[in-house]
Amino acid sequence: MTRIARTARIQKPQSDVIAHLQEFFSQKPKLQVKALGPSTAGVEVQYSLLYDWTRVAPPSSGVAFAWRPAWRGFPSFGATLTVRPAGQETELVLEGSYEPPGGAVGRVFDRIVGQKLAARTMDALLDQLAHNA
Repeated sequence: MTRIARTARIQKPQSDVIAHLQEFFSQKPKLQVKALGPSTAGVEVQYSLLYDWTRVAPPSSGVAFAWRPAWRGFPSFGATLTVRPAGQETELVLEGSYEPPGGAVGRVFDRIVGQKLAARTMDALLDQLAHNA
């Protein structure tokens, strides 16, 4: 299992960002995520809004989601996108994991190349979310 975490900051209040994320994921059950170079891969997204019941307002604090790629060469990916206030900004923390396909050869490929591709893909998704917030 490979685990990766990436972050991004948005210059908007947390409540606005959470509302945007919910709208973004509900309107886009299929995404195009960066793959190799300029190419993209189609993925189906399943998401659910997370709630922090220890807080009164805002009660929502992130989104849990998973994506399943259309092409089997890419692994399925499960993640939590946490939304945290950071002064005048909001911080997005994307933490996810996947199982590299292809057994032992796939794990070696993942250590050499795959983790970098996964990090770039996560950065591209965070960038897309940040610029559309």
